Amino acid sequence: MKKYLTIMTIAASAHCHAVDFNDVKTPFFAIVEVTDGVTPRDFELRYDGESQSSLKGEAPAGAPGNLRMVGNSKDMTYFFWVENDPRKVVMTMDEKQFATNLGIDLSSIKENSTNLGKKEFIGIECTHWRKDIQITHQGKEPTGYIEACITKEGIPLWEKDSGRLVMKAKMLELGKQNEQWFKAPSDHKVVDMNALMQSLKALQK
Repeated sequence: MKKYLTIMTIAASAHCHAVDFNDVKTPFFAIVEVTDGVTPRDFELRYDGESQSSLKGEAPAGAPGNLRMVGNSKDMTYFFWVENDPRKVVMTMDEKQFATNLGIDLSSIKENSTNLGKKEFIGIECTHWRKDIQITHQGKEPTGYIEACITKEGIPLWEKDSGRLVMKAKMLELGKQNEQWFKAPSDHKVVDMNALMQSLKALQK
């Protein structure tokens, strides 16, 4: 389960980091490649044009099915699971609380964006942006930058983190998505990742 979580966290991080769904009003389907710098993996990304997103992607060796995630950008909650897993567990995460448990202060984020001009990727025009970021993490304030090429709809076609490519789109189609993609399975046990992390921290004291 740990390696499933690792891959899903990488995917969720790239997906949420790259797409500010509050700025996207157009439903779409995309195939994106995300990477931890070692292993690239393909994911299907869907968005309903309002607040709901869905990820489905290839799993690491040994997983009984695809990795899945659904999220809501309005309340910043996410649900993760592995298809066909006999344990039938869905892990849930509140993004703000999860960041706090990791020692990250989201309210401390300082950003400065620079427009680097028009580009084209997979045959689609996009604007190349660089965003310099400073954020408090465990009492320190490291700085870094991300780059992304954003379509007129607000959809990133690729993203780099401090110069390293972490996500690129292979295909993008605009259009309405089936509501079923944005639902977590109702017959699975729900495990709160935030509560789990707090319990682990308490044991370490």
